[in-house]
Amino acid sequence: MDYQQLLALFKETHRELQQRAARSVDTSLVIRNWLFGWYIVEFEQGGSDRAEYGANLLKKIAAQLKIKGCSERSLALCCKFYLTYSGILQALPAKSSGGGIGLQEIRQAQSVTSCDFIANAPQTLRLLFATLAGSFSLGWTHYVALLTISNADERRFYEIEARENSWGARELERQIAASLYERLALSRDKEGIRQLSQKGLVVEKPGDVIKNPLCA
Repeated sequence: MDYQQLLALFKETHRELQQRAARSVDTSLVIRNWLFGWYIVEFEQGGSDRAEYGANLLKKIAAQLKIKGCSERSLALCCKFYLTYSGILQALPAKSSGGGIGLQEIRQAQSVTSCDFIANAPQTLRLLFATLAGSFSLGWTHYVALLTISNADERRFYEIEARENSWGARELERQIAASLYERLALSRDKEGIRQLSQKGLVVEKPGDVIKNPLCA
C-alpha cells in the first residue's frame, strides 16, 4: 500500500460509515475510529513508502484528509484505541459461516495493499461494520474516558459497569475519578478482584455495595 492508497482508504471508510451516522451515530464513530487506528498501525508496520512520512505521518494525514474529528491528536487517539482493543479480532471465529466475517476474512482485509480492496471497500466495510458493531457497546466519549486507564482489569470493570448500568460518559468519568474500582478492590481477595474485571460488581447479599452509580 502506498500513501495515496492509504488516503483513499481513509476517505472511502469515512464516506461509507458517514451514511450510517443518522441511524447509529456513536456506533459508527467508534467503529470508524477503530478502523482508522487499524489503518495507521498497519501502514506504519508495512506501508511501502512509510519511511517517507515517519514521525509526521499523523500530521500529514490530518492536513490532507480535512475530515471533522481527524486532527493529529484525534488520529493518535484512534491508534491508541485500536491497539487497546485489537484483541476483539481474537474473539472472532477463525472463519465465518453465514453472512458475517471471521478472523480469516479480517486478516485478508488487512492486506489493504491491493487496489482490489479499495475498489471493493463499500462491500468490505459493510461486512466489517456488521461484525464490529457487536464488539462495541459504548459511545466514543466513553472509550476516550476508558483509554485514560492503563490497567486492563480496571478498564474492563468500568466498561462492564458503564454498559450494565447505562452510565453516560460523564457518569463514567465521575466513577473513574472517584476510584470506584480501587475502593471495591481493597475489600476483595485476588479472586474477588478477578471477578470484578470479568463480571463487574455483582450484588449477592445485602452487605454488598449497592449497584447504583449515584450511591458509589
